[in-house]
Amino acid sequence: MQRTTSDPIRTVSVIGGRGFLGGRIADRLQETGHRVHILDRDRPAFDAAGLVPEVAGSDWVVWAASSINPMIADNDPDRVVLDAEAFEQLLRGLDDLGPTAPRVLLLSSGGTVYDETVDPPYAEDSPVGPRSAYGRAKLALEQRVFREANHPVVLRVSNAYGPGQRVAPGQGVVAHWLYAAAAGQPLHLFGDPTVARDYVHVADIAEVARLVIETGTTEPVLNVGGGCATSLEELLAAIAAATDLPLAVERHPARAFDARSTWLDCRRTQDVLGWRTTFSLTDGIADTWRWLRSTAELV
Repeated sequence: MQRTTSDPIRTVSVIGGRGFLGGRIADRLQETGHRVHILDRDRPAFDAAGLVPEVAGSDWVVWAASSINPMIADNDPDRVVLDAEAFEQLLRGLDDLGPTAPRVLLLSSGGTVYDETVDPPYAEDSPVGPRSAYGRAKLALEQRVFREANHPVVLRVSNAYGPGQRVAPGQGVVAHWLYAAAAGQPLHLFGDPTVARDYVHVADIAEVARLVIETGTTEPVLNVGGGCATSLEELLAAIAAATDLPLAVERHPARAFDARSTWLDCRRTQDVLGWRTTFSLTDGIADTWRWLRSTAELV
């Protein structure tokens, strides 16, 4: 049974709750006293009868599950279809519950869904018009959740980084560069070094998710980013400062899926939730570097 809005404790199902973003959101909700069900491939949200009882009885469902990134979406359209079908299965299950269905918090991509022919920064009401397959896939999920779910909230997240992020092809330049620095390998810089993007620490994303769930906001779309433009050259300098290592850099042409300069206007999120970022890029990279150096994977 769903709880009343006066109950400060929420029951939340985090689908993709062992991934980089989903795991940090689940941890933050548990730290602040909420009841959290973690769903993943080993503990799916569905069984033969439909939604499992834990999900059906939640106040919120956080959709943080994805098997695609910009490179995969560009090269493997079948994976995009599978991602969409999994989300559609959730929405059908929620629809069967009627008005008692949990609300949905969907993680989307603030770095890829906006129309790059319009100059940044991008606010929530800026034109959308993704040029990449990844951005189109994320926007399609947004459109579907607004058609079919009960007062959903979409978080358009910029370039996430932080402790726990593993290296994945085509995504996560901070993780790629820090892992390369730790291993004494060259850092690969793709495209124009003056291209600017928006980087946000995973802890700040998790805090926004917590505030959305606790406040019960009905604001449909909220940007979550560092709120400023950082060029690849500036990011490289921040990596060099955090690691205090001599870094070899190999430069390559831009790839088809690489975003142009994009950064977010997060004032609506600040106004609606009273949220402010807690990690500057310098502090966030230093935090990530400390975590990376402490892992058993590195010697």
